[in-house]
Amino acid sequence: MDFSNVSILAIILAVVANMVIGALWYSPVLFSNIWVRALGKKMEDIDPKGAYVGYGLTTLGGIFTAVVLSLFIQLLDTVTILDGALFGFLIGLIAAFRELSPTFFESRNYTLFFISAGYHIVALTVMGIIIAAFV
Repeated sequence: MDFSNVSILAIILAVVANMVIGALWYSPVLFSNIWVRALGKKMEDIDPKGAYVGYGLTTLGGIFTAVVLSLFIQLLDTVTILDGALFGFLIGLIAAFRELSPTFFESRNYTLFFISAGYHIVALTVMGIIIAAFV
């Protein structure tokens, strides 16, 4: 694997896209109310100070994911934006469904699983499109 072919601009754009999708996904525009209810809490119960750690970890995870996704996409002989979307989608499915067994065995709320799984699938698909555009 050749790290010299990893586009820093693609990584930055993919990480920003991941953060924007996450911000929208867990906002009142999309799923925050359902998500908070599935947690068994009220919005007032959510500590905004904990969000800073969450944003930091999401950013680090996004950087790592974008770099690895970029390396995987580079393994393809030819790359189109559709290839990037498909590759990101498939990696998103893997990430999402890895959470299914702990959801079941730990009796987690399935609504939380579906919200989280959807976020991973959509975010990784978009990240794949962005990265493929720069390969």
